[in-house]
Amino acid sequence: AQFERINAKYGVFAVTGNHEFFSNHQAKIEYLQNHGVNVLNDAVVTLANINIVGRYDRQSNYALGQTRKSLSELMLNIDKSRFTIVLDHQPFNLNESVESRADLQLSGHTHHGQMWPFNYITKAVYEVSMGYTKKEDTHFYVSPGYGTWGPRVRLGNRPEIVVIKVKG
Repeated sequence: AQFERINAKYGVFAVTGNHEFFSNHQAKIEYLQNHGVNVLNDAVVTLANINIVGRYDRQSNYALGQTRKSLSELMLNIDKSRFTIVLDHQPFNLNESVESRADLQLSGHTHHGQMWPFNYITKAVYEVSMGYTKKEDTHFYVSPGYGTWGPRVRLGNRPEIVVIKVKG
């Protein structure tokens, strides 16, 4: 798997997206884990001076019959003097990260509409459909991703793999 080729000093981390819950979600998680990816579903890990908070996707509420933990609950016992990154597949309710004093939230899900004119829909539904924004002291980046869903085509947006370097 290509994941094993990623060279990351402290490891590779991921959260589930909505498609992992369509069928056999546990096998998909195990596949990632077996290829060196740390899957954080409603979990926190602290590495060096960074907290990484990974959230179950919102879809897990329906697919697993459970309620995902609130961000404030996940961040209750972390050292907030450390840089805190939130991984949340769907960029809904950005204020939750602001209120929890996260430094950076990384999301995906939108594909920025994947094909024109659907990008107008994702722009209307999501506060950030693609790219960077900052609210108060929290930075947000929503990637349209690299792949596709449904038809294997993109029109009107560029796929991307994002590299973010956190210094400090």
